[in-house]
Amino acid sequence: MKKAFTLIELMAVVAIIAVLLGIITTAASNSIKMARSQKAKALCACVKQGIETYHAQKDEWPGSIGKRIAAGTVLSRTNQEGVNNTTNNDKYILDGTEVRDMIREVVMETIRNNNPLMDISGLFVSRDQGEPGGRGHGLDFMDAVRGTKRSKKKMQVGEMYFGYPETDHGYFRRFKIVYSVPTDSR
Repeated sequence: MKKAFTLIELMAVVAIIAVLLGIITTAASNSIKMARSQKAKALCACVKQGIETYHAQKDEWPGSIGKRIAAGTVLSRTNQEGVNNTTNNDKYILDGTEVRDMIREVVMETIRNNNPLMDISGLFVSRDQGEPGGRGHGLDFMDAVRGTKRSKKKMQVGEMYFGYPETDHGYFRRFKIVYSVPTDSR
């Protein structure tokens, strides 16, 4: 007589496989989120280093904000987010255009003058502005400049927005930069 699986044995095997797949999927999802989080931190550190190196070399901040600070223009937007219902007159939150100009100037200085202010090869860029709630996709700087198999259209630095992949879905998010107004006099 042939021995065969009973329906209960088959259901038990399917249930075990389903539980194992659930564990593997959760672990993989957490690993992807952690990788995106680490990439975002690394990109933030890279951009910060590039901006600070630019400032150290040229004694001014890159972009339009640097020109305004050098001219002594008063920065009027303070603590836009109203953290803890307080305002802080020593902090100026740059808007998206100012952040883009600042990073673009550092990137152009790196490319034009072969001045290694930061590693631009790992930047995460998009044609999309990366507005909150948006679902824009980004790609590596070098892929954007060279084009990819999926998208042959190459991007120029002037049309790039610079940012990082969000942890949950990997959508493009732009950087936020806060300038702390120096309170000491020279």
